[in-house]
Amino acid sequence: MRKLFFLIIICLSVCFIAGCDKGIEPEPEKTPQAEIIGFSGKVTFTGNWPTGITRTHIVVFKNDIQTVDDFSFQNLGFVVDPIPFESAEFTYDSGMNNFYSLKLTEGTYKYIVVAQSRTPAISLNRDDWFIVGVYYNNGDHSKPGVMTLQKGKITTGIDINVDFNNPPPQPPK
Repeated sequence: MRKLFFLIIICLSVCFIAGCDKGIEPEPEKTPQAEIIGFSGKVTFTGNWPTGITRTHIVVFKNDIQTVDDFSFQNLGFVVDPIPFESAEFTYDSGMNNFYSLKLTEGTYKYIVVAQSRTPAISLNRDDWFIVGVYYNNGDHSKPGVMTLQKGKITTGIDINVDFNNPPPQPPK
């Protein structure tokens, strides 16, 4: 009888330890590796932040900004969550910092910038924004860098330096 009691206790213990820890809750859906598309990097700020800034974002456009009309929702590829005011450095990941819940697609993005605004409401009016930093490929400051995103891959190293004392050229207004 005593052996039977210990056997029952051992069996119950094994069942309890090896049992399901979340009841009948379904397994979370996993994103297939092939569907992952994203980018990450760091923004470094030097100089003094301008006064009156209400928002600072990394903004990714599909194409260059050649005219005022290119600063549009149709050309918008992605917006990173707001960067805190007076940050010295901001590390980001598109999978975790998606401001507009925009879905990235594979392809080439030709204008990646840090943009600031003094307007309290979000706007796609070109006059409300000024560019304070531009992504460049391999330090080539002669033209904005190009970012190519592929399915199943997170593109790293999309780093942008913002020098408030030496702002980049502004796109057309």
